[in-house]
Amino acid sequence: MPPFASIETRWFFDRDSARYPVLRRWFETCTPFPRAANVSAPEWKGRAGGEPDVYLLMPGCIDMGIKWREGTLQIKGRLEDLGTCRFGARHEGRVQRWIKWTCEDVPAAYRSLFTAGAEHGLETAAVHKTRALRMISLDSVEPEEVTPGVILQRGIGFEMTDLERDGKQCCSIAFEAFPDDAAMAAGFSALVAGLVEELADALDTGASMSYPDWLCG
Repeated sequence: MPPFASIETRWFFDRDSARYPVLRRWFETCTPFPRAANVSAPEWKGRAGGEPDVYLLMPGCIDMGIKWREGTLQIKGRLEDLGTCRFGARHEGRVQRWIKWTCEDVPAAYRSLFTAGAEHGLETAAVHKTRALRMISLDSVEPEEVTPGVILQRGIGFEMTDLERDGKQCCSIAFEAFPDDAAMAAGFSALVAGLVEELADALDTGASMSYPDWLCG
């Protein structure tokens, strides 16, 4: 598949989303932009067959993530760390530029890196995920929330995900805007500020990190 370039910010929190009712209620009910007629409440979904995402662990490497997800090999590299950004009056997070390659029908030898990594001298981490996704279309003059899965040229997805790794539960909030071009970079902070405006609990940089950061923590 063609590479997918995006601008992102993400926060991680100890324990699952049920422990953060204010955060979860905001995610599920906020309406900062008009909605298309067929948009319904966010749907929480696990991975196909309940399987985890399996990551190759690379100690000290926080600019690349390599994982096996639902039969595909995914490689994600950080192009640039744009530093800390303020979103509205209360929220701050680290903003980064990423590019992702998704490879299907890969040779069995690649799959074995994730199923039998120890035999190759590799360490892996299995992360079970249950995610809810909302999507904002930027293809028209004004932003509009659309149903996830709609093909967009320009948009921003925001998600809340429950995570479990080695019996430890966490959750995350993330915003991912595409394509990664000058116009999106210029408008990213304002878009995220609009989405988090109704959130009373502050998001701060202490919890803001990428998946590679989190996996190495």
